[in-house]
Amino acid sequence: MAISPVIHSVVGEICIRVPQFYHRQPVLSRLISRYGLTVNITAAFLDADTKKDGWFNLEIQGKEEDVNAAIEYLQTLTIEVEDIKLTYIKGKGSKLKLVHGNVNQERLSQALEDEITAIERKTNRAKFHVCIPQSYRSSPIIAGLVTCCGLTVNILGALLEKSSENDGWFDLEVWGRPQEIISGLRYLKEQGLQIWL
Repeated sequence: MAISPVIHSVVGEICIRVPQFYHRQPVLSRLISRYGLTVNITAAFLDADTKKDGWFNLEIQGKEEDVNAAIEYLQTLTIEVEDIKLTYIKGKGSKLKLVHGNVNQERLSQALEDEITAIERKTNRAKFHVCIPQSYRSSPIIAGLVTCCGLTVNILGALLEKSSENDGWFDLEVWGRPQEIISGLRYLKEQGLQIWL
């Protein structure tokens, strides 16, 4: 009788410094789509109008080999990976849970519906600003846009303070088919998040 290999998952915390020339690249989105990781941003600072590096504190979860490959990928991009703290979980343990939206068309405001209609007609890319309340610090919202909605997400600007009572925000640029963009906006709205297009 063959013994099945035990799949180890890894939950970790890393801090990455993103050089200015990568500010327009969907680096975090690639960690999710290429390596199958769940990524939650716990703190961040990225100013689109500066030449300074941005930084993100991340919680990551995935198979051991995928987490290692993702960290190696970041390092090949000359993105500094600091403060790596990884915990190995035997079996299928899970810490980070994606919030799956159950989109209810009736709950969307008319203003969002009008904006969605404009997106349906014209684009495969959208930019918007989303507020991240304190209560959503442990929810991998960006990972949900990638995994649940099929979008590629680039963070153009971010402010999410460590251990703060203040809300944070992200300026996002998303790529996908119009229906995926609409699904992403509905996903965020279903979570009760404020969005400005």
